[in-house]
Amino acid sequence: MTSPQSFLSLLVVSFFGLILQPQFAQSQENAKFQKIETPAIGAINPRLAPDGQSMVFSWKGSLWINPLPDGPLQQLTFDAAYDIEPTWSIDGKQIAYIHSPPFTTGLLKIINVDTKTAVRLPKIVIARGKLYFHPDGSQILGNFYLPSKKMGLSWFHLKTGELSPLHSPPQLIRWLSLSGDGTTIAYATTKDVFGQQTGNNGPQADLWQIPAMGGQPQKIIEFPSRIYDLAWIGKKRELLVVSELGGVHNDLWRVPLDDPHRLMKKLTFGQADEDAPSTDLKGHRVLYTDNHKGLTQLVLRDLESDNQKVVRYIRPTVKKLRLSTIDELTKKPITTRVVIKSDKGQYFTPLDALYRVSIRGFDCFFYCRGECEVDLPSGTYHVTVQRGFEYRPVHQKITIDADETHKSITLKRWINQPAKGWYSGENHIHANYGYGHWYNQPKNVLAQCAGEDLNICNLVVANSDTDAVFDREFFRGRPDRLSTQETILYWNQEFRSTFWGHMTLVNLKQLVEPIFTGFKDTTNPWDVPTNSDIALETHRHHGHSNYTHPFRHLEDPYKGPYSAKGIPVDVALGHIDSLDINSGYPTPLSTWYQFLNCGFQLPASAGTDCFLNRIRSRYPGQDRVYVNIDGPLEYQKWISGLRAGRSFVTNGPMIEFKVNNKLAGAVIKLTQADTIQVNALGTSQFPLEQGELILNGKVISKTKPNAKGQLVFDEPIKVDQSGWIAFRVSGPKHEDHHAHKLYAHSNPVYLQVANQSFDAAVDAEFFLAWIDRLEMELHQRNRIPTHEQHEHVHKQLNAARAVYQKMISN
Repeated sequence: MTSPQSFLSLLVVSFFGLILQPQFAQSQENAKFQKIETPAIGAINPRLAPDGQSMVFSWKGSLWINPLPDGPLQQLTFDAAYDIEPTWSIDGKQIAYIHSPPFTTGLLKIINVDTKTAVRLPKIVIARGKLYFHPDGSQILGNFYLPSKKMGLSWFHLKTGELSPLHSPPQLIRWLSLSGDGTTIAYATTKDVFGQQTGNNGPQADLWQIPAMGGQPQKIIEFPSRIYDLAWIGKKRELLVVSELGGVHNDLWRVPLDDPHRLMKKLTFGQADEDAPSTDLKGHRVLYTDNHKGLTQLVLRDLESDNQKVVRYIRPTVKKLRLSTIDELTKKPITTRVVIKSDKGQYFTPLDALYRVSIRGFDCFFYCRGECEVDLPSGTYHVTVQRGFEYRPVHQKITIDADETHKSITLKRWINQPAKGWYSGENHIHANYGYGHWYNQPKNVLAQCAGEDLNICNLVVANSDTDAVFDREFFRGRPDRLSTQETILYWNQEFRSTFWGHMTLVNLKQLVEPIFTGFKDTTNPWDVPTNSDIALETHRHHGHSNYTHPFRHLEDPYKGPYSAKGIPVDVALGHIDSLDINSGYPTPLSTWYQFLNCGFQLPASAGTDCFLNRIRSRYPGQDRVYVNIDGPLEYQKWISGLRAGRSFVTNGPMIEFKVNNKLAGAVIKLTQADTIQVNALGTSQFPLEQGELILNGKVISKTKPNAKGQLVFDEPIKVDQSGWIAFRVSGPKHEDHHAHKLYAHSNPVYLQVANQSFDAAVDAEFFLAWIDRLEMELHQRNRIPTHEQHEHVHKQLNAARAVYQKMISN
């Protein structure tokens, strides 16, 4: 993980590189214009000008101004990377914004609207989130990186470059707004406590006001649910807040500061999210985003009459690239992940594409469904096309000068896993989840999963911090009707407990209720039913129970707000079918090894926990599990293979692993201490460093790549006690790979030596101590309402203890 200091250095270098390069704004004086047919272009961070006559927004990394009512669109910034969170000066002559390579935190910059030239600042400063000019133009309000190495709400003085924090100690305030007269700041906070899950202490948001120059905050209202954005209505004593209160998706609420409990009023009732409001200085009109079409469109609403219109655009005419992506083997179009980047570092995507930003590399990408059209200015572009783990990336340079350019790119496999009976999948994909810009329908989800060459796509219905449960409308109890022979979409469930941990429940015919537990002041505030109860109910309906993102803390796997605290109980009781080990986190591996050492046949699986409605998130299948099945791909056969452990987990490399000619998941019975034959192969299109054989949690043999870059084992291994054996490979990061490390791990082959039991005492003691700690925290939380339920939970804890105690006594 990049430290704040190193990130600061990176931004400073970026900043000086940018101010030393001349920035050329493209002239529109003699340009021809064309109408953009769809209003849903994916504009984000919109801000209405103080006079209400124009607006600015971020679009695919650049800032654009659109005079109202009819434009035309004018591009304001042309920098590489991403310009986000724009805000107007009161006179409308300047716009401040954040220049952010990672699409989150970045450098504060100011641009002159008329000349499109940068305004030089007295000091470099790093900002995050929304910005506001003071009405006198002397300072900017925002969350800035302070000398104390913390982000905090502060004023940045434009003459001196000094920062004036508004809280002591400094606080990062995600949702804030400055009143039109510049006298008052409104902001929202939650009940969340560091070290606990969000939502654990309730869904409410506290809405505060504080004098703009500092002072004692005053609470306006305890809002009944989360607030995801807010805006002052000009100079009035009213706020617009964004909340999912009473539903699932975000709406706008009007909250007067006088008598807010009684007079607050819901303004929008859309089928998806209305978000990111801003008003003119008089408070007559509000501009906001609406994503019910997938990408955002901008809506302009009169706050007096409630009349509204969707903003439409005209822009200078550009060239057109018609791109085709073809499979070399089948000669047919295939869906791919595409990055188109100009030689100046700007990104371009089709108008109808849900563009996203990668976690590593920060490239803006989209999915091309075999054929796509991209509007481009004349110039030179670098095109990268990728598709999952089994195809080689393609890099090409394209020059656009004709009105229309056709380009076909062929992708070649380096390996064909389905031809060998291995099919990829994962168990933790969120199509729509809190805080996302886009709204996904199954059609868009299919494109993203097919573009990653992911065969089994287990999407999840889940809550986040409140009662709202996302994507329940897509659950069918069977594969989605848009599924194909190669890409199966199946909406399942993530069961989220703020105490016991999170499980993904797959192969569901019906959702398992309740959807969540332990969220105070919701419909399910208690720590019952337990995860064991939920897993058992899942099994009654022939579902599969999997622990997801189980451990993150290296020294203490129990520790952490999202850790799988209940897993030693649930595994001991036989209710858990698999465990995610994603990307080789050291802690999940060591704890998984301890379960295996106790004799539990607990297969590893994978769940990326990606959020497809968020611009910046992981890809679906970024971590995946390959399962071996006989015959063509079928969902039920894949689930059966996953449960049997006939599989390996990977973020790119491929594994072949057999013991005595049997695949992972098999049980080999030996009548006495004997020798087994291990055959293992690790391959990758990117360089690998090391292969390791693991016997009962310990590395017993290592190998380095051969002349072909392969990791090969073909050797006998002496076995004198019961246990398990597995194979793992690793390699360094690669510029064409999404992670900081290449990694793959087979599931184990289990070894049963007659009259030789597992040596489980040490690991059983570890889990007994874990359960003691679990019980103590359970009592401290005091979220079990009845004596009968207390008895039920303690019976489960004691039954699990008995399993581990028996291991020790044996």
